[in-house]
Amino acid sequence: MLHRSRRALCAGIAALLLALAGHTPPASAQVAPAAQADAFTVSGVKVDVTTANPNAGRDQAIGEAQRKAWDTLYQRLVPGGRAPKLSDNDIARLVAGFEIDEEKLAANRYVGSMTVRFRPQAVRDQLGGSGAAYIEPPGQPLVVLPVTVVDGRPVLWEDRTPWRSAWEVRERGSSLVPLVVPEGEMEDLQAIGAQDAVNGAADPLAAIARRYSAGGVVVARAALPASGEPTRGQPLAVDVVRYGLDGSREQFPVSVRVDGDDRPSDALARGVTFVAAALDEAWKRDNAAVTGGEQTVAVAVPVGRLEDWIETRKRLATVQAVTRTDLLALSRVEALVALTFRGDVERLRQAMARRDLGLTQAAPRVDAGVVPAPALELRALPRGAGLSQPAASLPAPAPAAVPMAAPAEPGTMMGAPPRDLGTIPARRY
Repeated sequence: MLHRSRRALCAGIAALLLALAGHTPPASAQVAPAAQADAFTVSGVKVDVTTANPNAGRDQAIGEAQRKAWDTLYQRLVPGGRAPKLSDNDIARLVAGFEIDEEKLAANRYVGSMTVRFRPQAVRDQLGGSGAAYIEPPGQPLVVLPVTVVDGRPVLWEDRTPWRSAWEVRERGSSLVPLVVPEGEMEDLQAIGAQDAVNGAADPLAAIARRYSAGGVVVARAALPASGEPTRGQPLAVDVVRYGLDGSREQFPVSVRVDGDDRPSDALARGVTFVAAALDEAWKRDNAAVTGGEQTVAVAVPVGRLEDWIETRKRLATVQAVTRTDLLALSRVEALVALTFRGDVERLRQAMARRDLGLTQAAPRVDAGVVPAPALELRALPRGAGLSQPAASLPAPAPAAVPMAAPAEPGTMMGAPPRDLGTIPARRY
């Protein structure tokens, strides 16, 4: 059985004793949030300063670490952008806390490594004020299951494979998409097995995702020789499949060059980096936050069943361009909503297509009654069909098409106002 620390080993033994005593812990037991990574955390920030005395060196190093971390975070959230120059006080207002991971003190030199945690909403406000089109990070991490296939047999928990070890030593806070690698405790084994992971079994995948409060699961499958190490001179092939809680599935291969002078651990570490980068790129492609002024338009949503309405609401809540959705009227066949969004209608259509939502021009209506006539129509499409739909020319809605009155009665709000995921709990130095 695989465990990363004595604490995890003791927890696994305790769980086993409980199971033998007839007190089997539930597979859905959740891991504490402190065990999860966060996209607004920057780890491994190296500092090396020369100063008159050690105490002054530490203070100077903290300021330098925060500046470096801000540059790294900005490039993570704004692809291709350069971080604007901010004063030390302005950066400090964005910081929720920091940790000193390593430090070496000398008479006139300070060398260390730090982890800096930023306040998500403060960073969003800073980016929004600068007008930068940034990437909204996931609100939940992804669980990574590193599966090693040896002689056709998948291995997940049974042995400590080099592929799994490479994932365990990866620094948290090093990518846009937060990734969590289970420790292999008893509850993990009860939630999902190696074959279930390879087959993409829905219930086990959902169980391991619930345990880590995750937004999905990534199965990273590497076929390796019996030694568990890549062969020098041959590329390392990793089959990556990302499973969403909504039943979505995305597969993409990752190939890593392995040179003749590479150490096996270096090649596997590059494989981990490449997989994390591929997940980041996939998220960036689908979740660019749109900046600019807001506009509101009336949208008709056909609903044949209650399930159609619930599914449409669920998908719409994940569209980053949408900042508010108010229910104006609801009948047995249709819901009329006031949709507030940033950007133009065509970009909104593309963003919705990535969530398998079809946005088209609504048919003219003779008598709209007391509510505004819808300019657009929104439908939930079959999974995977959104981006295959032909593009349609959509009219730009009139800015004053939907006068925004008071919100609907409690329980009728659909979607959510702009997202505020709160601040990161962190130990302060």
